[in-house]
Amino acid sequence: MHKFFLFALLLSLSLQNVFAQDVQGAFTDDQYKKALWMVTRFYGAQRDGHGPNWLLMDHTYKESFLRDGETDGIDLVGGWFDCGDNVLFGQTFFYSAYMLAKAYEVFPTGFHDLYDGTNYSDYAESGDWSIDGGSPNGTPDLLEELKYATDWMIKATPNASTFYYQKGNGGSGDDHKLWVTSGYKALQPRSDGGESDQPRPVCKNPEDVTMASFAAGALAIMSKIYRKYDDGYADLCNTHALNAYAYAKSQAGKTKGSCFGGFYGAADTYKAPMYLHIAAAEMYRLTGDNKYLSDMTTEQINFHNWGFDYANPHDMAAYTSAKTITNDNQTYVDNMRTAFVDAYTGRINSEGINTHGNEWGAMRYVANHALTAALYSDVANTTSYDQFIYNQIDYILGKNSRNYSFIVGFDDRGPNMAASGGMAQKPHHRNVYLNDDDVEVKNTLVIPPRNRYFGYMVGGHRDPNRYEDNVDSYESTEGGLDYQAGLVGALAYIVSKTDPADTSKFGVTPIISAPNKINLQNSVMRLVGTHEFPAQNKSFTVQIFNLKGDLVYVIKSNGRAVKFTPKNKGVYFAKVRF
Repeated sequence: MHKFFLFALLLSLSLQNVFAQDVQGAFTDDQYKKALWMVTRFYGAQRDGHGPNWLLMDHTYKESFLRDGETDGIDLVGGWFDCGDNVLFGQTFFYSAYMLAKAYEVFPTGFHDLYDGTNYSDYAESGDWSIDGGSPNGTPDLLEELKYATDWMIKATPNASTFYYQKGNGGSGDDHKLWVTSGYKALQPRSDGGESDQPRPVCKNPEDVTMASFAAGALAIMSKIYRKYDDGYADLCNTHALNAYAYAKSQAGKTKGSCFGGFYGAADTYKAPMYLHIAAAEMYRLTGDNKYLSDMTTEQINFHNWGFDYANPHDMAAYTSAKTITNDNQTYVDNMRTAFVDAYTGRINSEGINTHGNEWGAMRYVANHALTAALYSDVANTTSYDQFIYNQIDYILGKNSRNYSFIVGFDDRGPNMAASGGMAQKPHHRNVYLNDDDVEVKNTLVIPPRNRYFGYMVGGHRDPNRYEDNVDSYESTEGGLDYQAGLVGALAYIVSKTDPADTSKFGVTPIISAPNKINLQNSVMRLVGTHEFPAQNKSFTVQIFNLKGDLVYVIKSNGRAVKFTPKNKGVYFAKVRF
């Protein structure tokens, strides 16, 4: 009997290994990395306020809505726009920030440092807005995009009894009247969605547990993952996570949609305990305080019979149970598989993708269900669902019967794909076109070359041949913060396997001993005072580090000689990259 069980175990492990080896993605490692770079930088294209919003950095109207909060005597400038519009909706904003923070916490090696996400000065200097135009700065790109959101969350949670959750009026149509950039719209009167005559409205203190729960979760995770970079900011996130959680708990069992109506209706109240459950799990994992465990349900989380989205967060509730509840833990792990992963893998169409959820924003469900499988793979330590994950993401990127990419700007062909096919180029999004003429026929607009790598996942369609690439077909050509968040996480799972980042280099840049002779091909050199880097026969980038190993200057050259003169006297080190 023991020999039989041993044989069965060895056979099972052998089959799993064979399956893992046979997992095939339709794209190369570099292409998955490029896709994740694009869909991550997308969040910088949603920046409200001072930004900078990289889509608008060269535009006449660069900043937008700098009076937010004046009506309440508080600074509420910043945050992310929702979809292709110019309102901040708490229902998607806080959820998306939480999902991105969770993705980084679970799959940190999936996220590289390819550009300076604080201000995109590297792209501005190079004039190259492709993946090659950026320069690393010691912080993974996702954290810089996420920090722009948590900066606003800190403003929105000033104390335990005050919670701001929306900016702008989407319900009455004010925000939808003009098809112009956010900077130009802000110069219009409030009746047209602007702030020239008075600040646009802000909404606070909803009788709602959902948004504050996701805010608490996002801030709690950020407090942990950002501590490596800034202790003070991590402590600030901790404080405001406590504020958000206290507010969420005061509204336990209540749900509310957006103010002014029209968009993002309230979640069903029977789902309300799941939101606080998620927040409580994150607060417990942050603080270790057992009081948060009492706010988590010990019951199994049942399938929502729909698709995973901001209004149906059952998947995340089940995952946090499996990661947090230690008593009979395997039961919670198994529940995540039987209730969710089996449901998704058990209903596949002819394109190889799951069909739960509706066709409005269909790709959000395809991406989210891939993420659920990835999260289960993490908690169960398995690779058995990797092919399912690849199939979902590959479909979005362009491996489908039409060879069509639903990512604006991602027109790469996989190694086994037809040369033709196409990609979405008419997204329902105001800022990307840099047009302020309020055109009536929107589909005539063309994305300018500088913005071609937008990284926006449109809603798409589960039958690629039925997708119509038309600006006005917003059911399928609009994307959003929440659409994209699951895709970022699922791609990070893939990249963590195909091209993992060396996270030991983040936070502090190690200094290599300077060689006796300068070798521009592969060296780190010691500098004192002005130094000239000689001309080369190809473009190169000089990275300047201080004694702590911090990257402090970046100099780009098209091949000509360049000089470095430090602003402050001292010893520096330089590394030249071709």
